[in-house]
Amino acid sequence: MDPTPTVAQANADRNGRRERGRRARWAPARDALWTLLDPLVRPGDRVAIVGAGNGDDVPLARIAARAATVALVDIDAATASRARGRVRRGLRRRIRVVEHDVTLGAADRVVAAARRGPSSDAAATGPVTPGGTAPPLPGGAYDLVVGDLLYSQLLYPAMLDAGVPQERRRLFLGAHGHEVSRAVVARLEASAPVVVHLHDRACWGNGYAQPHDLGDLLDVAGADLPAALDLAAGLKGPREADPRDALRALDVPVASTHLWAWPFVPGVDYLVVATVTGGAVPPGT
Repeated sequence: MDPTPTVAQANADRNGRRERGRRARWAPARDALWTLLDPLVRPGDRVAIVGAGNGDDVPLARIAARAATVALVDIDAATASRARGRVRRGLRRRIRVVEHDVTLGAADRVVAAARRGPSSDAAATGPVTPGGTAPPLPGGAYDLVVGDLLYSQLLYPAMLDAGVPQERRRLFLGAHGHEVSRAVVARLEASAPVVVHLHDRACWGNGYAQPHDLGDLLDVAGADLPAALDLAAGLKGPREADPRDALRALDVPVASTHLWAWPFVPGVDYLVVATVTGGAVPPGT
């Protein structure tokens, strides 16, 4: 049997598929994230962006212009370094790349077990994340941490590249997806007083049929956010990776929630659910 693809390899392969026009297409998502971060990033802050990857969805220059330091914490250091290189030289010195697996090997262990075949039972795999206190991210301390759309990428891409059959992927995601996501959320929460968790909760297009239109859902969110979140709960998407479930399990209170559209590729859009925890700074202060 060929070596099992690692999570790092799977994410690097996807980061390398940089299609023309993506940065321009993702501008609305970057602007939406900056609207959220603007009152949270204070002059002189130490900021970590976890899972930034190619950086096309992150207003990196705007963050670096205000923060003292920005750490791009990613399992794919080469892609994060390229994102840093696209920032103008005067700001680039504030940005550093920290190569790190935020799952501490747990994701690779799940993928390897899933690939072993029918004799390997998902439930019998046992705990894959270490117990005890969640270790903070390297390179800290930080004032603000952003978990950038990484939760759905912790297990699924590597399982897909490893050739794990669909039903077996579902089995292992159901058995271990929440555990791995919860461990990552706990690490981010242990690393800064304010954390922003971004999750691609649902997809429109690419074969997905959703019960609600994305535009209609965002209209509802503008008038009644709890109602919009109730609608979002019924959408098809990576539920096993939802950081909001992890926050509830960890008894971490939510300070605020924000929704926006992510125009991923022509004909495919995602709903981004941004969850802020900790001492969120009120707008205008």
